[in-house]
Amino acid sequence: MKKILFIDRYQFGYTTDTLKYCEHLNQQYKIRYVSFDLGWKKIKIPNVNTIYVPRYGNIVIRAVLFLIYAIVNCLFFDGAIFILYFPKCSLLKRILFWKKMHIDIRTLAVNTNPEERASINKQIQKDIAVFDSASFITQGVKEQISWSGKKYFILPLGADILSHTNKTFDELNLLYVGTLANRNIIDTVKGYENFTKLHPEIKSHYDIIGDSSGNELQELRQYVNEKGLNEHITLHGRLPYTALSTFFDSHNIGISYVPITDYYDHQPPTKTYEYILSGLVCVATSTYSNKKIITSTNGILHQDNAASFQNALETMLKNKEQYDSQLIRESLHKYQWENIIKESFLPIINSI
Repeated sequence: MKKILFIDRYQFGYTTDTLKYCEHLNQQYKIRYVSFDLGWKKIKIPNVNTIYVPRYGNIVIRAVLFLIYAIVNCLFFDGAIFILYFPKCSLLKRILFWKKMHIDIRTLAVNTNPEERASINKQIQKDIAVFDSASFITQGVKEQISWSGKKYFILPLGADILSHTNKTFDELNLLYVGTLANRNIIDTVKGYENFTKLHPEIKSHYDIIGDSSGNELQELRQYVNEKGLNEHITLHGRLPYTALSTFFDSHNIGISYVPITDYYDHQPPTKTYEYILSGLVCVATSTYSNKKIITSTNGILHQDNAASFQNALETMLKNKEQYDSQLIRESLHKYQWENIIKESFLPIINSI
């Protein structure tokens, strides 16, 4: 049986991409997964040997300990080595220079400070230069980082079908799932607020699922309370992935809202795929990545402000009879995890 070793600083099961790789390939491959133990609930999958690095001490001790675990596992591993990028990961390849290793980049820096972004991206570029091959979430990310190696792959996001129900659009029930950090979700709340004032005859609700390390959730709650919007808007905070299918079943509009900036432009939001593959109409900001996905069949694009979001809902209301959940799902059929793994992930593993 072929073997794959994953090296990931995030706890196993909480990086969606590699979780799906393991779920789909655990019968064909023996998989070993080295990651930090972040104290979260442990996920177990048959034929996946999870090795947890204890996370104690200061940041230097943790980094050294993780590197030691990674080195030892790579040294005695006879199979494909797939590394999810982390700062200074180049040390792993420099020490074990004779081992073939693949590096995967899911995201570049999204800090609001341009100097910090430039510094982080420069470090990524320096780190990945030593690896035998690399994969990038989009061609745009690859071009932004200026990969100097010859061998590279585009490894797109995938998604599951979280809901198989066919939606009706007599009511407009909005759903946002994702981080609140630096997303300006308050814009969508204000746009939706204005929409409900203009259309009191339309039954609708907006559920927001997510949190951040900042004060975004508290600010949203304060605004909703001050404006008396509790009848129309529910803020759930963070919910486990297993709780999401109920919301995908009961809602018909998925909100994919990220600011339109150069550092988000080529970062496709996971939820854009999940909304569409679950038959929801996706109302999304007009980033480069969303424009590659959203069509008149499956969604509506808009600018990153409250007025444009409101206009998108107006368009949704006007055209609600034209949407069909089955056609929406079919528009992104190729992005189901099964297809992503077969067409994009396995060619990487077979090349290592």
